[in-house]
Order: sequence, then C-alpha cells, then structure tokens
Amino acid sequence: MSLEDWASNRWLEKLGSDREEIERLLANADGHLGDYRKAVASEMSSDAQLSLAWDSIRASATGALRAAGYRVVRGGGEHYRTIEALEFSIDPERKLIPRLDALRRKRNTGAYDDYGLVAQGEADLAGKLAEEIRKVVEDWIRKNHADKIT
Repeated sequence: MSLEDWASNRWLEKLGSDREEIERLLANADGHLGDYRKAVASEMSSDAQLSLAWDSIRASATGALRAAGYRVVRGGGEHYRTIEALEFSIDPERKLIPRLDALRRKRNTGAYDDYGLVAQGEADLAGKLAEEIRKVVEDWIRKNHADKIT
C-alpha cells in the first residue's frame, strides 16, 4: 500500500501544505509535550498525562502526513488512520505503530468509558514516545520535505 492507495480507498485526500501549517502542527505537539511535563511535575493523574502525551503524538503524526501532502478524510477513525499512516513516513517497518495503537485505545477508554485505568508506567511510556516521535518526525520532514520547515 501507499499514500496514493489510501487516497484511492478514500481514507486520505491529497491536499497541499505549507511551511506555516507544518510549523503550527509541530508547535502544537510541543505545547502538548510541555503540558505533559507540567502534568507529571504536578502529579496529575496518569490518565491526564497519557492524554496530553497522546495529543502530542497525534499532532506530530499529523505533521508528517501533512508534509507529505495528505490529510485523513473526516468521518470516523481519524486518529487511527493518522497513526497508521506513520508507515509511510517514520515507521516503515511498523515497529512503533502497534505500541501507539495500544496507547490510542487506552486513551480512548479513559476519555470515553472508564477513567482511572491508566497505569503510571503507561503514561510514562506515552511521554517517552511523544518526545521520540516529535524529534523523529521533524528529522523526517527536514530530510524528505525540507521546503516545509525552517
């Protein structure tokens, strides 16, 4: 599969992006990372910590997809598709995607069903992954779409 195949399946749409959009998305990821760090320092719940780290991961993943000139089609499964699309940027061997999908499901459970089920270790893992993904996405954009970042 490719991004073009995903667009043919109507999971994505081809849509140009510019430097300002990409930098806003990465700044969004940075903002959520900053909030995650504050949540850890103030001993907020592990649910809140995981949610903030997840928001950073999602913003970084969206930045990679948008830099490639695509966006997820609205109408359900946007977060899932955004993470799955990392296969075409930073995770071609799909080593991170299963871990991120597990975090997505855990975050969804806490946000929509049962609050208080996130273990501190899961929140810590989400924070580490958010830091890593933010850096790797920026490096990937610099290498593959240098015109989209300063």
